Amino acid sequence: MSNKKVMLNEFGGPEVLQVVEEENLPEPGAGVAVLEVGQMVADLTVWGAYTEYMLRPTDSLVPVPTDLDPVEAVSMVLSYVSAYQMLRRIAKVQRGQKILVHGAGGAVGTALLELGGLDVLEMYGTASKSKHELVESLGATPVDYKSEDFVERIQALTGDGVDAAFDAISGENFKRSFKSLKKGGTLVAYGFYNNAAGKGVSVPIEFMQVKLWDILPNGRQSTFYSIGALRKKQPDWFKEDLTKLFNLLAEGKIKPIIERRMKLEEARRAHELIEQAAVKGRIVLVVNE
Repeated sequence: MSNKKVMLNEFGGPEVLQVVEEENLPEPGAGVAVLEVGQMVADLTVWGAYTEYMLRPTDSLVPVPTDLDPVEAVSMVLSYVSAYQMLRRIAKVQRGQKILVHGAGGAVGTALLELGGLDVLEMYGTASKSKHELVESLGATPVDYKSEDFVERIQALTGDGVDAAFDAISGENFKRSFKSLKKGGTLVAYGFYNNAAGKGVSVPIEFMQVKLWDILPNGRQSTFYSIGALRKKQPDWFKEDLTKLFNLLAEGKIKPIIERRMKLEEARRAHELIEQAAVKGRIVLVVNE
């Protein structure tokens, strides 16, 4: 029995992604008593997830309710857990408060808006014009980042700014997001698209500059969120939060925006679409039908 996986052997764009086929499957260790053969489980992997089969430690697995669509369930693992933890555990946003979400039409952005809607938040989201209808459908006021100054727009719409801003853009955007906060507000930085795109952005230096603003007597604060780092620090939180999200999904209170379901072999094309900002919500790579 063979095992297909997507390999990355060099730095570059989507063109360096290669699909390979190995003759043998990875061999598991001793059997375990807490899980059943064929049981659906979920986990957050740091690398190696673009594959049909992989081995994971038992204590990192989270059971998935049997009646859930696997494609919707897997959408909870990264983007929804990130959104949930940034809202609830990092920014500690309270019911009815105001938030600004950058990249509001993307995977994490739509998750932030959907979860924020459950808390009846007053939400604003930057997005390209083509994604404004989606942003509005999730209960947020869209802001066109290409034609509008979002700092001025937020101040005009709110009067005093937002309680929390979620920024994955990096660079100059951090400073402007910080200016969008009201007194007592929190900037949550995460993701760093520019750095991932190879634009030479120094994440540590940029973020340290933002952290220095915490010293100023303006009542605002900034913090950095990394799902992997938080999981290492608070391992129980990941399981607790993912389980809560699975329950919300099962109850029909949330439903991830799935732009496309693509085969594992189409990983290169999926990344091309993401880089072109042509994706509303998320793309899920399916390893079997």
